[in-house]
Amino acid sequence: MEAKTTKGYDAAEVLRQEDDLDRWRFASEIVDVILATPPEWSARIGVFGKWGEGKSTVLRFAETMLREKGSVVFTFSPWAIQDWNDLWESFGSDLSEALDTAGIQIDHSWMKMLKSSTKWLESTGVQQLAENAAGYWGKEKLYNAAFGALSRWLKYDGDQVRMIREKLGGQRLVVLIDDLDRCAPELIPQLLLSLRELLDLPGFTFILAFDDEVIAESLVHKNPAWVGSIFLEKILDFRFHLPEVTAKQKERLTLKAITKYCNFVPAESIKSIQDLLPSNPRKLKSLIRTLAAIKPQLIRHDPDELNWVDIWLAQMLRLESHRFFERLLKGKTLDAEISLYELHAKRSRNKQNDEDASLRGLMSEIGIEEPALIIRIRQLAIAARARASMQFRYMCELALRPHTVTWKEFRLLNEAWQENRQPALLNNWISQHAIDRAVNTEDVETELFEAMIGRRNQLLGSAAEANSVLEAESQLQHAGALLEMIGQFFLDLRKLNASRFQKLYDQAAYWIGFRKNPHDRMQREEEEQMLLRTLASASDELSVAILENLLPDVWDIDMGDGTIPLKKSLREKCYNLVAPKAAKASLSFLMQVDGMRNLSERERFRGAKHCLFDPNSPLRKGDLRNEFLALIRSGLDNHTVYVNVRDYLQMLVRGLQRGTEIDFVGNEKLTELLQDDEFVRCLWQTATSREIQYRMQVSFIQARQSLIDARASEDALPLTEELNARILEEEWREAAKDAPSSAESVSLNQPSESVSKN
Repeated sequence: MEAKTTKGYDAAEVLRQEDDLDRWRFASEIVDVILATPPEWSARIGVFGKWGEGKSTVLRFAETMLREKGSVVFTFSPWAIQDWNDLWESFGSDLSEALDTAGIQIDHSWMKMLKSSTKWLESTGVQQLAENAAGYWGKEKLYNAAFGALSRWLKYDGDQVRMIREKLGGQRLVVLIDDLDRCAPELIPQLLLSLRELLDLPGFTFILAFDDEVIAESLVHKNPAWVGSIFLEKILDFRFHLPEVTAKQKERLTLKAITKYCNFVPAESIKSIQDLLPSNPRKLKSLIRTLAAIKPQLIRHDPDELNWVDIWLAQMLRLESHRFFERLLKGKTLDAEISLYELHAKRSRNKQNDEDASLRGLMSEIGIEEPALIIRIRQLAIAARARASMQFRYMCELALRPHTVTWKEFRLLNEAWQENRQPALLNNWISQHAIDRAVNTEDVETELFEAMIGRRNQLLGSAAEANSVLEAESQLQHAGALLEMIGQFFLDLRKLNASRFQKLYDQAAYWIGFRKNPHDRMQREEEEQMLLRTLASASDELSVAILENLLPDVWDIDMGDGTIPLKKSLREKCYNLVAPKAAKASLSFLMQVDGMRNLSERERFRGAKHCLFDPNSPLRKGDLRNEFLALIRSGLDNHTVYVNVRDYLQMLVRGLQRGTEIDFVGNEKLTELLQDDEFVRCLWQTATSREIQYRMQVSFIQARQSLIDARASEDALPLTEELNARILEEEWREAAKDAPSSAESVSLNQPSESVSKN
């Protein structure tokens, strides 16, 4: 029977030259024991080791050596078999095939006996008997009816065994049983006992590879009276424990696996993380294969973009627990657990304790309870805190959420665009890149802009740090080209939005003080012109969102660098251009169903709130003022506008009462707004133009008083008949409380029933 040499990523090694962990020498020691055993004796040998430590490789090596010595060898893998009868039918078939291959003629009548036994066991006539017998004797004894066919055929002193021994001569028949610890737990005790009692045949050697701790646990679970280690001592003649992998062996295996699976990984990259690499060979090779899996993402980067320490750390965390890795990248968890912004800061003992507690809580949250895994994840997290760079998140995301546009891809695009500075080139690249990466064009646009603005910031920084004027001018020239590219992206491709404008504006404001050199000053002028052209192109609706970042309340704080006048001038120019358009768009809130109710939500629509409530907004001047007042008056006939005007009034009053109801528009600005008598009169007239239900009348009266207390003109807030009547009713009610001398006199002083109902 030929040796099985299945190949694949996880296949056991079969050739000596493939041995990186000195397993060949270990296997030769086992073979020496087998060959030294007298031919008329049986032998049972255990090879112990954890999953992935190389037990299968040892069996393959032993098989190679034994075949060279003339032994008959075959492999039996019971781990996929769940039934006792199937187990021994499979064993008998493998044995028969091995003997046939070795040229040893045997009697195959055992198959008929086995089938007869099985047929009897499964026959309808004995089904109930079988169930009753199983309950009385146990299924193990009942199943021996089927096993008996094979044991009778291989009787210790029978003709079949005698014939096999004669054919073998001085050689042995060796059965390799792999992955016993993955076998169905209920079959393990029977299989081991069978090897000990029923297959204790002269010239037969069984080599069993398994994790002795797992098997011991299965035995105790089956019968608490069995002590796993003692049970195995009675079954096995020899026990070999795989030695731990040494640091040198691990390094050799790692380098060989890198060469085999991913030769694009720099071999020297393991030096900084070698102590963290898994000692388990299978796990180590699996780690390296994960790097091979993300090769399509890695080759999208230039070599200087990749931080290999970060990549190794990220892949090790991912290998240990994919769920933990995903949770780590969610929100700000990575920054909190790895403390990216404190990587090189000295940690206090309390800080370390807090970090450990947080890490344990995170693992508990996703159900990680295995002590060894908890220790391993903690080891990697501590290492990441000390060794990872600021690129760590990016390197983690390569495997799960790879970026749509890399620096390498942007560099190639930029080089092509420099040769042909046309918007169509950008547009075509965006469309094609979305197809190539199988992503939405919106994602490509977002990351392309981030690359443009980020690269430009690097160039401006390099220009500021340059030693020579010539070097600075070169950097500024490239920065100017990128500004032109951004302009095409905004204006020609119409990809402007509020957040993108804000990033360009912030960049211009940051470098606004760099204008001593002529080229610096030219760059600042170009930035200002680009901002103004961009704002001129913005729609009215977009202007509302853009305005939020140009409001006076967010103007820059004086940092003592003398740039405040420059920043204020730039912001005012932008504000004066965008505010009128934003103000016009803000009027739409008065025409939408629940428009003003939507504005009541905090931290939303700040630009619209500024236009509607700030006394200095464009709605207070010229044609926009007239349009605003006319729209408010239209509420006399338009129900939707009426409802919004009423809600507008309520927001104004709450702002006066609470101080911060309308975000940044405080009492001082609202009080100034109320000095506009025409506006107040118009607002009040529309809000009170329709009959007010009885229970709401007091709230209108109180709102009016709040406006008057805030120095609004009382003449601009005339009382309607129903509100005046309600005031009288409330005054009479208060008078009745103060003078309760006579129920009759109170009754005489109350208003008529018709007024009360109103």
